[in-house]
Amino acid sequence: MFYSPVRQKRTFLPNVSNCPLCPSQKDGMKTDIPVSDYEIAVFDNRFSALSFNPPNIKFETNTEISSAYGSCEVISYSQDHNTKFQSLTIEHVSLLIKVWSDRFTKLMQNPNINYVIPFENKGKEIGVTLEHPHGQIYSMKIIPEIIKTQAKNQKIQNTVSNLINSLDSNLEIEKDENAISFVPPFARYPYEVWIAPFKRVDCANQLADKEIISIAKLLISSVKRLDHLFGKPMPYTMAVHFPPRGYENNFHHYISFQPMRRDTNKLKFLAGIEQITGLMLSDILPEDAAFRLKSLEID
Repeated sequence: MFYSPVRQKRTFLPNVSNCPLCPSQKDGMKTDIPVSDYEIAVFDNRFSALSFNPPNIKFETNTEISSAYGSCEVISYSQDHNTKFQSLTIEHVSLLIKVWSDRFTKLMQNPNINYVIPFENKGKEIGVTLEHPHGQIYSMKIIPEIIKTQAKNQKIQNTVSNLINSLDSNLEIEKDENAISFVPPFARYPYEVWIAPFKRVDCANQLADKEIISIAKLLISSVKRLDHLFGKPMPYTMAVHFPPRGYENNFHHYISFQPMRRDTNKLKFLAGIEQITGLMLSDILPEDAAFRLKSLEID
């Protein structure tokens, strides 16, 4: 559990004239990005929940506590405030994939960092506070238990690779010779989508350019499919999965989408039993979700 009161002060849905992710203007507004032109920008979050220089915490308590060591970065996908992810070019998304991997590699060079996770929250429905297209990258000293369990399963059972190689065709959405998008047979969220290269690698820096391009195409088409599904933008959490420390070379890199809309005007909220036990309930069978997503006509 992280506690960070400074996050209460973070920017909340500014208009374009006050957007901190737009480029700074030479004779105008200065933003968090000190240049007037950029493709993709990565910088430290001013309202970070983690720090490489955290304060020493002392409480009179029997509970085990420690300072929140790590970093929170913002990654702006484009200088264009009004663009959408699915409107980015294949070349631009390929660059974004490389940036994710570069930041993972760089942050993991710190021996005190054990886990790095790039992610994106999309949609006001799930609490997004900036409309400019962007994501975040967290690095942390701890390895969350659920991540540790997933990594152990990958190391021992080669779970993601085996899943892809034995996947029922009814769960496939789209694929080429390099990568695949699909609904996992254990999908926890309605219309959950995973994207993975066929080659087992820790991160995209270990892939050829043509393989990165395949992933970029699937990222763009997956977002289009999710947005087309109910004729309105789909709120989701996207995560870019890299191995925690100690699990390198025993991991299959993948990207996941957890959509938060289960019907046209119905959001997916966690029910009581889900919050209490961690056991998820879904109204949509994985094969039905895959069929609907695959059947959509997208540009």
